Amino acid sequence: MMRSGMKLGLVYVAAALLTLTLPLAASARDATARAQMRALQQTDWIPEGSAHPRHVIYVFMDANCPYCHVLWMALKPYYRSGLQVRDILVGVISASSPGKAAAIFNAADPSAALRMNEARWGRGVDAGGGITPVVHPSAQDLRELAHNEALMQAFGFDGTPGLVLMDARGKVYTIGGLPPKSDLGQIVATASVPPEGAHAAKMH
Repeated sequence: MMRSGMKLGLVYVAAALLTLTLPLAASARDATARAQMRALQQTDWIPEGSAHPRHVIYVFMDANCPYCHVLWMALKPYYRSGLQVRDILVGVISASSPGKAAAIFNAADPSAALRMNEARWGRGVDAGGGITPVVHPSAQDLRELAHNEALMQAFGFDGTPGLVLMDARGKVYTIGGLPPKSDLGQIVATASVPPEGAHAAKMH
């Protein structure tokens, strides 16, 4: 999935993981970034927002991540501007994270399950997302979480949230941590739709 280019050459000292790499440098790194982007496009993701996107942002998130929850709320107003967020779940924050991810993966409507998890924040079995976790996630669910975590690390993220986007010219951008709310409009405007089209091949 992809995004666009803008003036964002700073490090975010916001309340999460503070790495900002805009853009990924040099031709060799660009080639690596494009290969990682192709892998990202083939990963199972959960769509939110516009069904006919003009902007696409991939977000690595954990169902118990408070900064992911803040980002989820902050991006919602941009859905009506054509934003589609493609969430890629990992299970790294707490003991219930893998079980909550598994509950979302296996729901009849994973997008609705993820929305419920966020809408019921702090009203579940613990202080995080509100969905009831699966007690024993399946081997397949655990493999998917391990794959997603490895891909998250390949993009240089040590935790969540991690945003990946590509601009209209194919430049890949990564933002680690929670961006300032005042920068979200520029980030969304930079994000383009993947070359494969508005709908990628794989989604939950």
